[in-house]
Amino acid sequence: MTQYLIQEQNQVLDGLGTLTFIIPATGEYTVRVQSTFTPESSLVVVVADGVTTLFTAPAVTPTQSALEFKFFFAATAADVITVVFSSAAAIDNQLNTIKSNVSIGLGE
Repeated sequence: MTQYLIQEQNQVLDGLGTLTFIIPATGEYTVRVQSTFTPESSLVVVVADGVTTLFTAPAVTPTQSALEFKFFFAATAADVITVVFSSAAAIDNQLNTIKSNVSIGLGE
């Protein structure tokens, strides 16, 4: 089931997955992500426009337990923006291991 982001509202994601946002009007947008996870995590967060990667968050380190970033980009009406949370670590597939707070909005 597709999970959608709502403009200017925080969306909480528990675990791995993809959040989708369809751009309503041409303009400049910002994606904000805050994630917490276990230090053994290998969390990867990618922001994409269709099949084009716009931003990949820096790789997490073995002692890191949180990740936060804000990414600013230009988009055209009807673009499909996805924020993808993935991992190769088995521990990241367990519930309550990764918690993310994501929002998208106009401007900075």
